[in-house]
Amino acid sequence: MKRWMQHLRIAVWICLAVNAPARADRQRYLTQRDAIAAQAEAWRQNGTAKPILSDDGRILYPYGQTMPKLICTLLRACDIQLEPGERLTGKPVAGDTVRWLMSKQISGAGAQAVTHIIVKPTDVNIETNLIITTDRRTYQIALYSSPNKKRYLHAIGWYYPEDIAQQWDESASLEAERQRAQEHLVAATLSAGSIEKLDFSYAIDGDAKARFTPVRVYNNGEKVYIQLPEAVKTGEAPVLFLLGADGRPQIANYRVKTPTLYEVDKLFERAVLVVGAGGEEQKVTIRWTRNEHAFRWPWSRRF
Repeated sequence: MKRWMQHLRIAVWICLAVNAPARADRQRYLTQRDAIAAQAEAWRQNGTAKPILSDDGRILYPYGQTMPKLICTLLRACDIQLEPGERLTGKPVAGDTVRWLMSKQISGAGAQAVTHIIVKPTDVNIETNLIITTDRRTYQIALYSSPNKKRYLHAIGWYYPEDIAQQWDESASLEAERQRAQEHLVAATLSAGSIEKLDFSYAIDGDAKARFTPVRVYNNGEKVYIQLPEAVKTGEAPVLFLLGADGRPQIANYRVKTPTLYEVDKLFERAVLVVGAGGEEQKVTIRWTRNEHAFRWPWSRRF
């Protein structure tokens, strides 16, 4: 009888633990603008703000709060994006200019042109620092080249809570500006240490004519995010199925956060997006490549 009661208590404890609400160390917002506004308000109240994950996979750091760490890897280019309209006042200075390659690119035009500093390491397990001076501010960044491609971050940028808070003090126009914003981005605040958990190692294959082929897929260690192209807004939305070990489709529990962003409630090895029926389907498969090790030629270890 005593042993039975012990087993019952253990079962109840496990049930409570499994069904306990998730920790509120991440908040989700309808738009990236909402997330930035919330963090700017937090900065104004207590002097702290968190990094933000946008729906395109960029990490946006609060300027002046911490030194960003950009995790690169071999055969991948990392993108450091400045504020629209911000211009370099000199060439970025790196502590190691031999094993780190850098170049400058511009996207957009006019006052909204964005400067990109493209960074590529030539080896793994190396690190250095980078200093960027612009006509608005100075940036300090830590660079690290990881042998683990799952830790690779393709792009980082900043948001500026102090500037936003100052705008609030000067006028009450922020709410009207927020309402005019396009409601097609989803952003999430990230707790410390969670940035390095992002995994972009997914392979995408399928019908070359499919207008719904994802532009990127990534997970945060708990959920998978599938970013679809803008073309899906004018056509039939694809349905997502998970694929079992036997290749048969299974019902997936996912949310359509926006017309171009699907959020899947769990990690998966393989899935398929399907449009159409009756033998005229278009299919695109998604495969998590975390356990796959592609062959690399000896000389591919360096650029």
